[in-house]
Amino acid sequence: MKLIHVFSIFGTAESFFDGQFKYLTDQGYEIVVVSSDAPNTDAFCKRNGVRFVPLNIPRSVSPMAIVKAVKSICSLIRKEKADAVFGHTPVGALCAIIAARLCGVKNRVYYRHGLIYTTMKGFKHTIFKAEEKFVASLATSVINVSHSLSKLAVADGLNEAEKQYVIGHGTCGGIDAQNIFNPSLVDADKLLFIKKKLGFNDADIVFGFCGRICNDKGIPELVDAFELFQKLHSNIKAKLLFIGRFDTRDGISEEKKQQIESNSDIVISGHIDKVEIPYYYSMLDVFVFPSHREGFGMCVVEASAMEKPILDSRAHGCVDAIVEHETGEYIDLSADGICRGMELMLDEELRGKLGKSGRKRVLEWYDFQVMWPLVSDLYKKILR
Repeated sequence: MKLIHVFSIFGTAESFFDGQFKYLTDQGYEIVVVSSDAPNTDAFCKRNGVRFVPLNIPRSVSPMAIVKAVKSICSLIRKEKADAVFGHTPVGALCAIIAARLCGVKNRVYYRHGLIYTTMKGFKHTIFKAEEKFVASLATSVINVSHSLSKLAVADGLNEAEKQYVIGHGTCGGIDAQNIFNPSLVDADKLLFIKKKLGFNDADIVFGFCGRICNDKGIPELVDAFELFQKLHSNIKAKLLFIGRFDTRDGISEEKKQQIESNSDIVISGHIDKVEIPYYYSMLDVFVFPSHREGFGMCVVEASAMEKPILDSRAHGCVDAIVEHETGEYIDLSADGICRGMELMLDEELRGKLGKSGRKRVLEWYDFQVMWPLVSDLYKKILR
């Protein structure tokens, strides 16, 4: 069976489907990956046994760009004689599912990674919500990356419950908790080198976040919470580490950016190689995830795999990623609420207990060896 997966940006395929596509091709599926052109596609394709076709897939709602993309995808579908088309991310999925419908493809799968309209207001909220509903109506199946996302989709009238699915306990396909996100594989000398480079000492308590530094991720609230914590606990040497870089599409205010840069105890890693991310998680005492919306909090699972206790948002897509009082604690998305969570995590015994339980849960629910067979089972169920 030949499958076409359409992404607006190639990075989505790299982040969530690297390895999983190889597993599926070994199951007999032929996979064609489509996105706007990007570097390093050859290595990904070789690892996964897939082909890459560069097409201009828009990220924003531009009618002319969407029409052009639909025409290009239609031509590809006819050329490849595709049995199924998967659309990822809002606009990429819009183009893919419209093209698949026009070409009479009987398996049209919308892979819903999140609901962007939930943090929008006014006209943009209306447009993107309508777009979600339209794409779901044309799809034969919808795969949501979390159960809370599924509940919200039905509550907001985006699609019928019978049309949608979630893989296991959530995520696109889990993580490698044995060979990558495994605290026992961290080299002590390398970790010490990175800590010194960032200016961290063993006496510091390090709070951390991984992802885009932007408003949707709750960064303004997190910064204010950290500075409140510093004010209330001036006797404690605390650091805040951002594993990531500033987002240009949903950028925080210049005032907030200056607030971050003027605090010497707030450190931004910038871009780091994928293989080094476990080392940055290892430096943390507490992982904080104050996001306002997610499809699924993948970085929460990664941090849990590295035995880090979690302070997690109750927002959809975030709420699924922890078990309250067992692997982490929920926080209110305000400076006061996040600060209270930070104070709770001053208990070293609690941190250790939550971290150990978190890794155990990841191995049981989210390791790729658990998830990928479930992906294969779902494909067999929804593809005719």
